[in-house]
Amino acid sequence: MLRKMANLTMPMTPADPSLWLDLIYQHLGWYPLMELADIYKLIYQGVMGPEHMVATQQEFTRRLEVEFESQLQDDGHPVLEVIRPDFQLFRLNLRPYKASHTGIDELIPAMLATTKLITGTLDDVRAVWLDFSNDVEQGRISGFSSSLRDGFNNWLDQQSYPPIHHSEVYTREYRPAYRLISSKFIVDLGLVDAG
Repeated sequence: MLRKMANLTMPMTPADPSLWLDLIYQHLGWYPLMELADIYKLIYQGVMGPEHMVATQQEFTRRLEVEFESQLQDDGHPVLEVIRPDFQLFRLNLRPYKASHTGIDELIPAMLATTKLITGTLDDVRAVWLDFSNDVEQGRISGFSSSLRDGFNNWLDQQSYPPIHHSEVYTREYRPAYRLISSKFIVDLGLVDAG
């Protein structure tokens, strides 16, 4: 991972389906019950970053502290999961982080700073999603019917590609509890070996 993170100036190419397809396959391997909504959320977060998740610094901090306190320690999962093909953005999973760290004070400034570093556009989200949708249609990704895909695509068009929550299945089975963090802060926080 260090080698991949060393080239952080590499521009993201959101329309390159092969890079995103590999990332989606990786997440499907970790979370085989992912639904279309979860794959869309992965793409949306990877392209847009966490800015849509931060109303104010105070509210972000308060909600993170409450959620962190409520989590049980779990060292059976990775602390970090990459969510961009250029390795510039990660999900930091709170339960495994809590298993090896006593608090989140050092995370908060890095996570807030992350909101300023990743600035994708909805056009980028749309381009990556349509590439994924074409991969499904052409059979490179299985498990999603054409009617389900078409219905979800229509909904995305009608809603202008909004941020969304994880599916009920994903939430129930995997209990996601994470925040997004830029790779820029991973070394300084001692998290390089965590992913």
